[in-house]
Amino acid sequence: MSSTTTTTTNPPKFEVKATDWDRTAASYAQLASQGSPMSVPITKLVEMLQTLSSFDTATTILDIGCGPGSATSHLISTHHDILPSNTQILATDFSRGMISIVQQVRDFKLEKLSEGTEKSTWSRVVPLVMDAQDLRPLLDDSISHIIANFVLFMVDDPQKALQEAHRVLKSGGVFVLSSWHRMDWMDCLVIAASNAFPTLGKPTPQLPKFPAQWASVDGVRDLLKDAGFKDVQVNTVGAPIIMPKVEASVHAFLTSGNPAVTWITDVLEEKEIEEVEKQLVKVVKEKCGVNDNGGYVLNGTAILASCRK
Repeated sequence: MSSTTTTTTNPPKFEVKATDWDRTAASYAQLASQGSPMSVPITKLVEMLQTLSSFDTATTILDIGCGPGSATSHLISTHHDILPSNTQILATDFSRGMISIVQQVRDFKLEKLSEGTEKSTWSRVVPLVMDAQDLRPLLDDSISHIIANFVLFMVDDPQKALQEAHRVLKSGGVFVLSSWHRMDWMDCLVIAASNAFPTLGKPTPQLPKFPAQWASVDGVRDLLKDAGFKDVQVNTVGAPIIMPKVEASVHAFLTSGNPAVTWITDVLEEKEIEEVEKQLVKVVKEKCGVNDNGGYVLNGTAILASCRK
């Protein structure tokens, strides 16, 4: 699918507040638990951290913009057996709603897991409300491993967030992150909106844009180098959404409160959102391929980067 553009040369900047993520925390966590385009990048990022600096050397691991804790959960499930017994994991997000979800996951794990290294590791997870652009009170040179999955391109000042990550990372410490290069599901949503809004008698809203540097391999590489990181490596990986039941998936997406859709849904009444749903189902079925299991595949490409201090 070719990328869709808006009709203006000055699309609005993608801006999201903590309260925006608060209201979608529960639905976001539910979608993540069912599988999402986040899962492949998370798996790859954790593998990259382990390759760069084995988790058996980890002192403190920092998950920036942890959301409902998907990266933290994956890291623990795959590497708890090699983490030192005193390694601390800081799961941070500026959304109190997301941090509440992480706390609930932590409590559930501690209640249900039998004694062992996985349970012990969860006992050392510290959920913290913290802005990526201001990681105080974390000390300089205090973190051995940092992961930031699909977050830094959404903050007000991404360069400040990178500088903060550099500040708290130990010399020789490692940092991995991801951003989006291409999202067919957003292209489909733009087409659906452009089809639906004229029939509703409303002007079609413009898709907010992320900073352009974060959507290219060269751009992300330059941002990390400018922030003082070395040994910078950047590549891409496929990160599709699979919709086994298109109607149900589209409904869940459009009613989730996710900032990726609220630029449309916040200006519509419930009945009007139903029209966008119909159009989005139609676009997905027309534009997207089907896998062997009959699920529609909305392709996406993530940018993955690794570096060290």
